[in-house]
Amino acid sequence: MTEGTERLDDFRIRARQWLIDNVESLPRRSDGTVIVPDRSQPSEAQLTEARAQQLTLHAAGWAGITYPVEYGGQGLSLDHEAVWQEESAGYDVPTQIFAVSQNILGPTIVAFGSREQKLRHVPRILNGREIWLQLLSEPSGGSDLAGLLTRADRDGPSFVLNGQKTWSTGAAHADFALCPARTRWDVPKHRGITMFMVDMHSPGVEIRAIRQINGGAEFCEEFLTDVTVPADRVLGEENEGWRVARGMLEIEHAWVGRSGGGGTRRPTGVAELVSLAASRRLAGDPGIQRRVAALHALARAHELMSVRVSKGIESGGLSPGLSGILKLGADIVWQRRAELGLDLAGAAALAWSPEDQHGEWARDYLTSRSASIAGGSDEIQRNNVGEVALGLPREPSLDRDVPFDQVPHN
Repeated sequence: MTEGTERLDDFRIRARQWLIDNVESLPRRSDGTVIVPDRSQPSEAQLTEARAQQLTLHAAGWAGITYPVEYGGQGLSLDHEAVWQEESAGYDVPTQIFAVSQNILGPTIVAFGSREQKLRHVPRILNGREIWLQLLSEPSGGSDLAGLLTRADRDGPSFVLNGQKTWSTGAAHADFALCPARTRWDVPKHRGITMFMVDMHSPGVEIRAIRQINGGAEFCEEFLTDVTVPADRVLGEENEGWRVARGMLEIEHAWVGRSGGGGTRRPTGVAELVSLAASRRLAGDPGIQRRVAALHALARAHELMSVRVSKGIESGGLSPGLSGILKLGADIVWQRRAELGLDLAGAAALAWSPEDQHGEWARDYLTSRSASIAGGSDEIQRNNVGEVALGLPREPSLDRDVPFDQVPHN
């Protein structure tokens, strides 16, 4: 594949033909909209099949589109990535299973890892041999990630980790994780954190699924008990993990904002809503028409803003801190779309048979409630945008410069 110079039209034609020749199309509803399978909790057979599919995609040059060529990527632009997403949307590609690995963790390793770490892990992330996640939230921390209590104690050539993490998407089938832990307690909380690359198959790692309001259980909690991590698996510098964590979150927010969450959300689409309204004999209702049109305008505005901000960050013209506005916008569009879908489906979305597609609207509504919390709450995003974009003063933080061992905590 040409490094960063292939015309978008040529890239689109080539991608379209390859998908036709090599990948099965997804099933469609009677109205023509695609039925996206939920693989948030893949079985072992599904996981094996997905890894094989990803290996084929990578070998053909359709994985890691924006990654550097030297680490197994294609060296192309975000525009090329968007074209691939558009063309592959109707095909059975394993987007959901590898989304977090390839859109958050891989780019974080590229940004902060040593050359050896990049060469060891990034190609395996792109070809599906390694699935990664981040272990961030803790039961006692809330939105204060820097107040984490998971500790890492030096033991010769290794560190020993002890603590608990929670709300980790896909931990049950992950191979590795990026895990911030506290390595110094006698300095302010942001200065004593180190980021570790943890093998999730290590002795002492216990994973428990958390049942969610939508009936799924892809979120997990993890218990780390005397987990040994070699010192060469520190990502970035020791005690400088907060910088890595902030960078990782900026990468996540930018990705969620421009893509809607790796194909599991479709924040710009109203075709399903129009079809639903027609099936409920509401398509001619002026009030419904106004609501659908307003959602379409909101989604389109977010899409255009995402392109502008993403390209600005990519070129260096805008601060990466503005990535929070992308996630915030995607959250708002998704939740409003889910609310309208639930209203249109009415009683059919409150009780349904397994084969009834109206149940999708109820599940989408329930799942969308987490959007304004997962990956950083909307309140935190607004604070970040206010400080970065508007130059507003930081909110008071009385413990910011206090050694962490002097700060009261659970």
